[in-house]
Amino acid sequence: MKKIYNAFKEAKKAKRRDPDRECYLGSKGNICFDPKSIDFEALVKSIPSEEEQIKIDAERKAEKERLRRER
Repeated sequence: MKKIYNAFKEAKKAKRRDPDRECYLGSKGNICFDPKSIDFEALVKSIPSEEEQIKIDAERKAEKERLRRER
């Protein structure tokens, strides 16, 4: 619980809020939330759809490839 809360505080301080999913994102893009105020509906909404996850994975892969080529 302490790790979850610390990640949430850091994401909130850095203002990494995703307005579409109504949550904060950690430094690696993971969902962060205040463990004291878990809202099941908001949590479900924060899970990307299959299409969104495919897009996210493709963007990450493209970024890794771009960085590899730059080296």
